[in-house]
Amino acid sequence: MPKLAVYGNLVFYIFAYDLLERMHVHVSNTKSRSGRSAKIWLDTLDVFERGSLTEKEISVALKVLMKHKDDLERSIRTFATNGEVKTLHLR
Repeated sequence: MPKLAVYGNLVFYIFAYDLLERMHVHVSNTKSRSGRSAKIWLDTLDVFERGSLTEKEISVALKVLMKHKDDLERSIRTFATNGEVKTLHLR
């Protein structure tokens, strides 16, 4: 489960088998360890699954994705090519 980026309590990541799907990220809140992740398509920034995130967390995640979408897509492509990813610490 490569961790692509961290923003506050939100973690953006993918699963290796996700590379077979349309490009997307999973987002979790690090404070709710038992919670389910949200799934957000990167091409449209549509929320496919809300998981256990609150409305506010989804809103923040979408703002972060709007700002850093290119960087996250680049990280996913890098992981797909060589299996490595450097976690981005976003502000």
